[in-house]
Amino acid sequence: MPDFRVEHRFDCSEDTYWGRLFFDEEYNRRLFLEYLKFSVFREVKREERDGKVHRVVEAAPPVGDLPGPLKAVVGEGIGYEERGVFDPNRKAYSVEVVPNRLADKIHVRLELSTRPDGPDHCIRVAQGSVSAKIFGVGGLLEKRLIADLEKSYSKSAVFTNRFVAEKGLR
Repeated sequence: MPDFRVEHRFDCSEDTYWGRLFFDEEYNRRLFLEYLKFSVFREVKREERDGKVHRVVEAAPPVGDLPGPLKAVVGEGIGYEERGVFDPNRKAYSVEVVPNRLADKIHVRLELSTRPDGPDHCIRVAQGSVSAKIFGVGGLLEKRLIADLEKSYSKSAVFTNRFVAEKGLR
């Protein structure tokens, strides 16, 4: 099961990131639908239980060109349901990604967390694991999913810092 980890520095505090960005409707709409070009990104459910925020999101990221063997397996695109739990004490969001196709064969687990980096900055750490149990193309799909996740997190970091500056959220 391949793992990945990426870190990005944001021009805002942890409290600003989690309290004024991460769950903000405008931020998410602009980030996912406009900037990252997802065809679908919508929060289906959010509730607080035991001091934690539980959230379900439907999403469909852009797929781009896929090698023939992968296209035969996943088709034109793949959407997913993100089932996440935010723990404000840990400043961490744990996610299980459930694809709309091959959910019994593709498993993605992620965690986003932050740590302070001075009074007006923080480091977001995105880490996770990807497993695709599909004969002949599982390894290729795992590599592609990890590459897409790393690229998406890097692009989202650029957007986040621009959004923070635009809104004066430092």
